[in-house]
Order: sequence, then structure tokens, then C-alpha cells
Amino acid sequence: MEFKDVIAGRVSCRAYNGREVSQEILDEILKTAELAPTAAHFQAYRVRVSKDPAFIARLGQVVGQEDRFKGAGAVMVFFAVPEEGAGRFGDRARELYCVQDATLACGYAQLAASSLGVESLWVGSFDEKAVLDACVLTASGVDGMGLRPVAISLFGYTDEKGKRSERKGVGEIVA
Repeated sequence: MEFKDVIAGRVSCRAYNGREVSQEILDEILKTAELAPTAAHFQAYRVRVSKDPAFIARLGQVVGQEDRFKGAGAVMVFFAVPEEGAGRFGDRARELYCVQDATLACGYAQLAASSLGVESLWVGSFDEKAVLDACVLTASGVDGMGLRPVAISLFGYTDEKGKRSERKGVGEIVA
């Protein structure tokens, strides 16, 4: 599949059919996310990955979008790590670079999923503390890192044909 076709074919999926996303596909998605551009090569982000339907449902409740999370085969929560890179770049790394890193990784993950025939949905409207608490990351060795949830991406399959929303033309976005 041509790259432009991957981009043009990726649309937000809001109705999943419950089909499982294989670990092999998730690994491929993560390998692609790992290749995303990153400020000074710090990769100042972490990803919480789960295929557990109970966790996905609980996360859907936490963000108030249970209907959109229902039937998703996997979820990835992308966290910024503000202190990574701060020694070299200070506040700019804490406030911006880590968020850019996590955002780019999430975008690459969604494009990788699309290239593999997996649908996705970007979720960015949520209470950060509630999402952090729901992810229970203390057992993962990242406690105390000051993680900040930036984006949630659902992955799965659908029985519906997605439709791309209207976009502004190039003339409208070029300053």
C-alpha cells in the first residue's frame, strides 16, 4: 500500500466489532511508533498497552466515552515524560518536547495500524489524573516519573465503512 493511500484511508472508527487485535500486529504498530521523530532522540514518552476488555471498558468509563471504547480490540495510552530531556533543554522539554514525542508516536501508531488493516480512534478529551490513576502504572517501574497522559488510541476492527470528515484546503492552512 502506498503511504498516501494509508493516510487517505485512515479514518476515526467509533464502532468496533469486538474482534481481537493479535499481539503480532500490536508489536508491529509499536515498532513503527518507536520510529517516530523525537526531540533530541530522547523518546520522552511511554505507552501503556492493553488488550484486556475489562481495562478497555474501565478506561472508557473514566473518559466518559464508553460507547466508543466498546468492542475495541486493544488500547494504547501515550504518556509524556516531562523530565526526560529537561536537563539539556529545561522547561521547553518539560512542557513541549515530551508532548510532541508522545503525540508523534501515537500518530505513527495509528498510521501503522491503518497499513495493517486495523482501525483506530484518537481520544484526547479526558481528565489526565483519572486516566493516570486508571492505568495503574506503579507496578511498571515508572512511578515517580511524572507521567502525563497525552493521547489514547483505540485499535480494532469494524463492520462499518468509515467516512473521512471534511478537511480544510491547503490554502486555508498555509500561513
